[in-house]
Amino acid sequence: MVHQVVVNFATDTFTGWGCVGMNWVGLLEPDYEPVFGYIPTPQHFVGIDPLRYETIERAIKRSKEWKRTDDCIWVDPIGNDLKSPSTIEADCLIGRVIIEKADMKVAMDNLSRYDLLLTGSTWNQERIENATGRDVKVIHEGIDPALFCPGRKSGWSKTFNIFSSGKIEFRKAQDVVLMAFKRFSERHADARLITLWNSPFSDLGNGYKGITEKPIWQGEGGFLNVRRWAHENGIDETKVVELNVIPNPVLPQILREMDVMLAPSRVESCTSLPVKEAMACGVPVIYGRHSGMCDLPEVGIALKAHKPIRASTEYFFPLADWEWYEPNLEEIDEKLEWVYQNRQLSQLNAKQDSLTLQQTRTWAHHVNFLKDWLTSAIGAP
Repeated sequence: MVHQVVVNFATDTFTGWGCVGMNWVGLLEPDYEPVFGYIPTPQHFVGIDPLRYETIERAIKRSKEWKRTDDCIWVDPIGNDLKSPSTIEADCLIGRVIIEKADMKVAMDNLSRYDLLLTGSTWNQERIENATGRDVKVIHEGIDPALFCPGRKSGWSKTFNIFSSGKIEFRKAQDVVLMAFKRFSERHADARLITLWNSPFSDLGNGYKGITEKPIWQGEGGFLNVRRWAHENGIDETKVVELNVIPNPVLPQILREMDVMLAPSRVESCTSLPVKEAMACGVPVIYGRHSGMCDLPEVGIALKAHKPIRASTEYFFPLADWEWYEPNLEEIDEKLEWVYQNRQLSQLNAKQDSLTLQQTRTWAHHVNFLKDWLTSAIGAP
């Protein structure tokens, strides 16, 4: 008997959770039959190739025909509110818990209905286990090596390109990136900041300020106006490129044009898909090594001079005493300058980092670990 796995979270080419779901659906077969809890449309998979989409279509058809039954493995997404999005009963109910700042006093009660708990980092695992007294499985997210791999630049760009991604929020520290770029670009006329800061949730960043003097606001079409934010904070806006919303399968051709990625986040629940995808493409990556990022192997250019701060009380973040980390602008400036002055060496190191991820952190690795865990936990398939 082939067990059905209900992926009860969004599956798409635009979000982190969406990429997890997409790769589960693509790689669980033939050992398991994936079913969508929320049936997507073709618009959710912009950029995916037709051969892969055949698998998605098969899962969509199966999902439309599926009669809800307890005879399945059901996976719910659990975020910072620690609330279950479903009331379903299943033979095996799994909570995939990804948190950056949750009120752990409610964790034991809220998560008690789940037979198994899954997360994406040791940092999350320790906090959930301490709060619930239960075992929590860690399976690290991956990269798609068929898409995210080193390749040549097009030659069209003649500038030093600094890439930054993630929806604008205190956690992702785009304010720090902007201020670091201001300092760096004043010394280097060829520097360009390439931002992928808009998302389907851009409205949540409206009015965000961080350490900048002026906040960012939405412009026409609902997108956050990054260039205006740069200009109002004393940066030459012609040195900033906004990419708006880009589907995941299109990202590799953009990443290969980059000279460095800057990701000094204040906290990461997992190991950051954007960071790993840039590394897999052979891009030197400067990133904060703390929280979930400590589960990465020794790759990239790690920022370690951060100082502990109290977690944000932004949207989705309840009041709770979690430790986050404030990046050090001096350290970022030093790392950016090193990459600028040592491009050949930094690219050589980045290619080795890419090889490390290709060998240890792919989506195939991720789903194989998931299958093995299910087999040992519930005796399936």
